[in-house]
Amino acid sequence: MPDLNISSTLHDAGRVLALDGEIDMATEHRFQEAVTQALTTQPFGRVVLDCSDLRFIDSSGLRVLIRAHKAAKEQQALLAIASPIHRVMQTLRVTSLDTRIPVFTTVSEALAAPRAD
Repeated sequence: MPDLNISSTLHDAGRVLALDGEIDMATEHRFQEAVTQALTTQPFGRVVLDCSDLRFIDSSGLRVLIRAHKAAKEQQALLAIASPIHRVMQTLRVTSLDTRIPVFTTVSEALAAPRAD
């Protein structure tokens, strides 16, 4: 059964959510709650999704990303994706989400990136 573990770490430059597992219909609500909470506790800040251990994301997970991107914009926060594996990056590319949500090679790069507002 697919599962998802999410750990949250606060850094000086923002909050990092480390995603370990798969995001699909069974885990999308947990992902949505974690991202929403991270964004509401980091208004005007940045939330980085560390995808180095994210093995899979389907359309339900992509919907959560789109909603999170919208919420981040409304709160003038930055939502970024870091270290996606090839398979996840392909999904982001095919759906053009990588053109809306900035994608970085590492969490450090995502935390250090200048805000584009």
